[in-house]
Amino acid sequence: MSSSGTGGPHHGQPGQRDPRHGGPQGPVGPNGRGGPTPSGQYGPPPTGSPARPPTPKRPWALIAVALGCVGLLVLVVGGGLTYLALTRGGDEDPTASGSPSTGPSDAESPTASGSEGTDFEVISPIDTPPGDAEDLWAIMADNPLTEGTLPDVTSCELPATPATKQTPEEVQAVLTSAGDCLNQVWAGASSDRALPWDKPSVQVYSWPDIPESAGCEKDTFEKDYPRVCNLDGTIYWPVGYGSGASRSDDAAVPGAYLWDLSFLYMTTVSWNSSLGAYYEALNDQLTGDERNAEALRRYRLQFRCIAAASAMQQPSAAQPAPAMREGLLTESTWSETEEFDPASLVLWLRAGMESGGDLSACNTWNAPADQVA
Repeated sequence: MSSSGTGGPHHGQPGQRDPRHGGPQGPVGPNGRGGPTPSGQYGPPPTGSPARPPTPKRPWALIAVALGCVGLLVLVVGGGLTYLALTRGGDEDPTASGSPSTGPSDAESPTASGSEGTDFEVISPIDTPPGDAEDLWAIMADNPLTEGTLPDVTSCELPATPATKQTPEEVQAVLTSAGDCLNQVWAGASSDRALPWDKPSVQVYSWPDIPESAGCEKDTFEKDYPRVCNLDGTIYWPVGYGSGASRSDDAAVPGAYLWDLSFLYMTTVSWNSSLGAYYEALNDQLTGDERNAEALRRYRLQFRCIAAASAMQQPSAAQPAPAMREGLLTESTWSETEEFDPASLVLWLRAGMESGGDLSACNTWNAPADQVA
């Protein structure tokens, strides 16, 4: 399975790391900031932390470890750029926004296959699903994460965290709590869909003191982006990363960290659900095809949308502050990214925020091509 094109760096470049190890990425990311990897980093797959009901280790996970750690940055969810760019949103409560927006069109893309007869089933993250490009595209457009709703989280307590001079202990505390809250969403959503779920843990560290990892090599870590290592189920988070580290209002910090973590969590979602493996297979099938870049954008935008939806399923006090959300939905916030057209990114972030947890609102695979530019 090729690992190219599944993730993307902060700037939206195709990831170069193996999904199993998870790395900076982007679905869900680049450079391990949002893309799947055989080492546990599929996704838009995006990074996360909290503990959840332990699940038995799967045999293929051990096989993956034996194969070694090949780095690939998470997609989704675009990675670091997404989070860092958000810091431009400010922390003050915004004034009433303008007219309500409309969500992405339900019209099907001419490149997407029909949803009937798709053959999705959970597979090992290191296996290659069968089918040609049309089959795999149809599965991406009709799988367990394209329908139904995400669970509401009724209780999410995030510790107060200062906007300045954050200590590693304070960052660890807020990310651990945020992970527990996001785990409520994904443990429930996975169980509802008969999908496996292994909750990731978050380990905060200070660069360049890179922690030892049972699944990922030290040379796959980055100073300014979390390392999502699916092989050992850990999101390694460097102090100073994320919009939570650059807020000016203390009250906005916890929700900003949860927002950042929701995108990194998508790497684990992509890995556990095996959607990362399906996308990787599609990516291989489309090598040399003009639809390859389009498929990558659909994949990453879908997971960014879902990440936004998962953050907004939290109680209002744990959600990103209104001013931050306003900044995220402002096209000029994204003017420096080359990964997506700013209008497309804002369209899908808004769709996720306003979805009420409805996953069908994030199905980029059936959207017109101009909505995933």
